[in-house]
Amino acid sequence: MRGLIAMAMLAAVACMSPTPAEAGTANFTLRDINGRYIRLSNYRKKLVYLSFWATWCKPCLKELKHLRKFYEKYKSKGFIVIAISLDGPETRSRVKATAQRYKMHFPVAVDADNSVTKLYNPRRALPYSVLIKKGRVIKKRAAFQISDLPLIEKEIVDALK
Repeated sequence: MRGLIAMAMLAAVACMSPTPAEAGTANFTLRDINGRYIRLSNYRKKLVYLSFWATWCKPCLKELKHLRKFYEKYKSKGFIVIAISLDGPETRSRVKATAQRYKMHFPVAVDADNSVTKLYNPRRALPYSVLIKKGRVIKKRAAFQISDLPLIEKEIVDALK
């Protein structure tokens, strides 16, 4: 019994420990839907909003529609959205067309090997977003509802200050 309690306590501590991404030491490189490389380190001076999504996830697409508006509104102040698709092999071919249909004018990539997802979204929640400032995770959000929009915008504005 003591062994089980000790294991449970160690697991709880491990869950509270920051991942390398949260500690600000992680970097990643992905190819975008046009074949160009996206490197997190290239955006070190920007406020980065990672949005984990999939083509079949309706709440994800709703969120991305509004993120596009925030991107257009705040990009001149250093705000960038990076949309990271978790589409599997069966739907991956739809990512580029979906990005075009939803007018995602920010970087869009597919995390085919789940390397970035393991760092920032290990439970593979959708939609899931991570706000990063100066290489440090400052906010994480699972799920999306329209009522979240004022809070999301406030978090963006506050972080840009």
